[in-house]
Amino acid sequence: MRLLSLAGRVAFTFCMHRQNRFRTVQKVKDNHPRDVVTGLDLILHDVSLQFMTDRLPGCRLLSEEADCQFSVDDLRKGEWLIVDPLDGSYNITIDMPHYGYMAAHLLGGVIDSAVVVLPERDQYIVADKDTTLYAKPLSETPFFNNGPVYYAYSPTLSSVERKARRTLIDLIDSHSAGIYRYGSACDGLYQLLAGRHMAFIGHGVRLWDVIAFLPILAARKIQVRYVITSNGTTLIAGTNDQFVQAVENVFGEEQGLTLHSFDGGSLHIAPT
Repeated sequence: MRLLSLAGRVAFTFCMHRQNRFRTVQKVKDNHPRDVVTGLDLILHDVSLQFMTDRLPGCRLLSEEADCQFSVDDLRKGEWLIVDPLDGSYNITIDMPHYGYMAAHLLGGVIDSAVVVLPERDQYIVADKDTTLYAKPLSETPFFNNGPVYYAYSPTLSSVERKARRTLIDLIDSHSAGIYRYGSACDGLYQLLAGRHMAFIGHGVRLWDVIAFLPILAARKIQVRYVITSNGTTLIAGTNDQFVQAVENVFGEEQGLTLHSFDGGSLHIAPT
């Protein structure tokens, strides 16, 4: 499995950097208090870069903690490692358990493999072609048809997107057990996998917030609808087909987005 050793390197790094000095805020991005950088973000970025140098010669790195000039069209060709070194950075600064590491390896616009590491859950997941490896079995919590929904959205939504957000919040309130937001798309998607959420909505989020979970969700037979645009990635994943369709309708009617199923083939990237 191509990324199994990356999972080991990342898990070891989390274990070796538990001290508070690695968890303090070093930078706030664009004056958004929930978008912070810690020392551990930077260390995990370096671990990813070193792995790529060692194991993926010729690959390009797209990381939240790197200045990389690229267009989403670039993802259709070549080889990429797309990384969120620490999703939930603010949580780790206040000692909350909702955080994790995600990476996806792309070849010619197709996800070749993916890895997720959640140290507070004692879990890593590695997806490679038709195989998905878990450090420990998922809980036996049954999937909900009317459970809670995790809703992640960008801190910089446009006026049109904010209007759609209001509609989505009303929809979630009327058709589920309520909204969960705990500052980590990584942990939110994992709780969907574990059966604790009915659905996950990523609204204009960054690509690295969700891409590693696409093959993992598909392997668990969880419906995924998504589109990648130059302005962000929008994704719905869930076990209640009617709810997923209702959310998709909101994105279509209010933002003009056409969402696609994830089938393991080339990523659906909207024309720029």
